[in-house]
Amino acid sequence: MNPAQIAAETAALENNATHVLVFSISVPAIGHQVYEAAAESNSAKKAVLAKPTGSGSERQLLDDTTVENDMYLLQFSNNKLTQITNKKTGITTPFSIDWGWYNSSVGGCTDLSGVPEDIREPACAGQKSGAYIFRSNSSTFFYPGPAQTPTMDIVAGPVVTEVYQTFSEWATHVIRLYADSDYIEVEWTAGPIPIDTPWFAPVAAGKPNNWGKEMVVRYTSGLLANESWYTDSNGKEMIKRVYNKRGPSYPEVYNISEPIAGNYYPVNALMSLDDGVNELAVLTDVSQAGSSQANGGLEFMVHRRIMDDDSRGVQEPLNETMCGCNDIGAAPGQMGAHGHEGDGGCECAGLTMRGKHWIIFDAIDKAHETRRMRSEDINFPATLAFHKGATAIKEATSTALSKALPANVKLQALTSNYESFNDGAYMLRLSHLYEAGEHPTLAVPVTIDLEAIFGKAGLKITSAVETTLTGNRPLAEVKKHQWKTYAPNKAVAEQLGAFKEKAFEERMPFTYPTVTIRPMEVRTFMATFE
Repeated sequence: MNPAQIAAETAALENNATHVLVFSISVPAIGHQVYEAAAESNSAKKAVLAKPTGSGSERQLLDDTTVENDMYLLQFSNNKLTQITNKKTGITTPFSIDWGWYNSSVGGCTDLSGVPEDIREPACAGQKSGAYIFRSNSSTFFYPGPAQTPTMDIVAGPVVTEVYQTFSEWATHVIRLYADSDYIEVEWTAGPIPIDTPWFAPVAAGKPNNWGKEMVVRYTSGLLANESWYTDSNGKEMIKRVYNKRGPSYPEVYNISEPIAGNYYPVNALMSLDDGVNELAVLTDVSQAGSSQANGGLEFMVHRRIMDDDSRGVQEPLNETMCGCNDIGAAPGQMGAHGHEGDGGCECAGLTMRGKHWIIFDAIDKAHETRRMRSEDINFPATLAFHKGATAIKEATSTALSKALPANVKLQALTSNYESFNDGAYMLRLSHLYEAGEHPTLAVPVTIDLEAIFGKAGLKITSAVETTLTGNRPLAEVKKHQWKTYAPNKAVAEQLGAFKEKAFEERMPFTYPTVTIRPMEVRTFMATFE
């Protein structure tokens, strides 16, 4: 493509939208709600509370600015978030949101400055960072560009207040405070990550300053969490993590010689920390890597662009671009050999990623209650459907349930996918949202009456048989297996004992139509409806 064709295609992909419509909705369970929107000739314009003038370093700084809703008050200074207050409980903590990146390792020594000599690796590793391996070249958290202060614009409306912050062209986010929400939304946009880093000191002539980048959003609070934090296990129980430590099943002396990568863990739903009284929880809308590199801090790796292959089978660097190429004409196994877009590769920008984090700051019990509820909202939002123009609406709202499920029980699945070989029965799966000990009133066994829940015509339950979790056979046919456990050391034995103390009694047998669900339990049934 010539420059004119590229410009034309770029223009065709531009977003021509001029407005954003935001309003609150309330959708009944297993149902729908219809809303109609129409433009008015005298529609209210957005209210701009503060908008700095100028560009780049010339933009004026906003000093001592606050935004708030019914739940939270956020304090900004010099265009950065500095403090968060929960207005309902009165608790306050210093708080910041920062963008940065770690330099991807290309093999050789990792900068272990500050790591005690007795736990350093005896020799330098040759492992590179790549698609299957995360390994930083140092512990340095680089700012995403030459500027050191973000820009900020604040836009307010009757439903939501938005704070737009730009750290660089490839690191931005919007902080949203909805009028009636008990969380703070951070919608982040990462990319396209550049290959060059021209804002650093010049390198040798003829060699581009190309650095692989592991892009991170970092949340820092003033909570003294004793260098510990929690990550979820596939959205279920929370697992305690301790900086530079491993669990009791590991050798008593276990060296963590990679201070960054050695403290990163999978995060599928949420990550949290607390000081024994108050908690900071961050919910995700997609699986990410997460860590706490400083006491009271949580960080998430949201994007990556790597210049080298990690030698784990793909045989090319994790250098994905918007047009699907990263090195035109390269031989198999030599992707990225030119090392620089434009030097035999394609002049295509890297991928841009976007996602949301929901922040909850509250007393521990209340935070535990809220985080499970909102995790369902961010990961399983209402399904949207649109229709242009006025239409006759037979029923503006409806629900298939005759009674709401308890707040701690989730309808995990209700599907007819397997009715053909189950005599027309639907698979019905219910789960408990909380783990044992997570909340004083919600993390307890709960009994529900299926006929009271599913009692409306069209979805009226008539029978149910409990099956194995996967629904492949009745539970009554399964002989319970008694696992033989072995504690390799005293610490593991103590851990198993602590688990048993939190565990609830044996599962209650199912007698139609009532079922009792214990914390974190999932129960599956084949049910018939009329």
